[in-house]
Parts: sequence; C-alpha cells; structure tokens
Amino acid sequence: MTAALLLLGVGCGSSSDREPDARTSAPTAQDRERQAKAEAGAKALAAYRGMWAAQVEAYSSGTMKNARLGDYTTGDAAASIISALTYYNKRGLAFKGKPVIAPKVTSVDIASDPRTATISDCVDMTGVLVRRATGELLPKTEDDRRPWTAQATTARGGNDWRIARYTIDKTRTC
Repeated sequence: MTAALLLLGVGCGSSSDREPDARTSAPTAQDRERQAKAEAGAKALAAYRGMWAAQVEAYSSGTMKNARLGDYTTGDAAASIISALTYYNKRGLAFKGKPVIAPKVTSVDIASDPRTATISDCVDMTGVLVRRATGELLPKTEDDRRPWTAQATTARGGNDWRIARYTIDKTRTC
C-alpha cells in the first residue's frame, strides 16, 4: 500500500512546479503573424474562386448581368474577363461546365497597404468550351491546361480581397 501511495505521489507537485503547457500559453507574435497570413490567404483564395464563379456565369450566359464580377475582381483582372467575354461572344463560344482549378497561395504580404497575395494554379479547361449555337464541344488542344498566376489585393486600409490581375503562361502546359 505504501508503494502504491508513493507511485501516486510522483509528479503531483504544485502547478507552479510544472513546465508551462504549450496548449495554454499565449500565442507568440510569430503565431499571430502566421495566423494573420493564413486568414489573408484564405480570403485571397475566396476572391480567386469567386472570380472563377463570375467567369463561368458570364461565359455560360453570354452576359455580365448576374456575374457579380465586381465582388471578386478589380482593375486589369475585371477588364480581361470582360474582354474574354466579348471575344467568346463574337466567336459564338460559351462555357458548358466549369474549369478544374486547384489554386494555392504562394505568397502573402500583410505588412503592406494594400495587402497582397500571389496565387498559382493549373487551370484545366478540358471539355468546357462549346459552340453556343450547337453545344458542340471544341476539340481538345494543348491550350486546355495552362498555369495561371493571380495577384490578389485589398483596397488601401481595407479588408476585402479582389483579384487585381492574372497572367496565363501560354508557353507551357501544366
């Protein structure tokens, strides 16, 4: 019985004798920065995905009417999407379905104002573009899968993220 009591007493010092529990310690400045970058990256990705939803809506319907482009884009990105819509409409093309995207945030700058993030993606348009009049699928080409790089930003002093510009690397596939 004495041995059992001795075993139970091992490690039963006062709470001040114990090492601090990492789960209950206050977050460090590095932890807070990492969390802030993760949250900013998630908001930038949401803007990127929203941009794609707006594009799909516009290119499927042939109009910007319900696309909510301004909720997710600004500047060059918005202008490029509108230009692409004009291009598709003039050629009688439309989206049927959605491109496959798998975006990843590759950098985030939360110290600047406006804050910025870079997003990399491989956009797969296979089986998406059709002739509007007939629904005929356009033939598969190497252009169906291209790397995209998007720049997301906030307004000065703001917290709402928008895609400001994007580039499509037409020199390679992914």
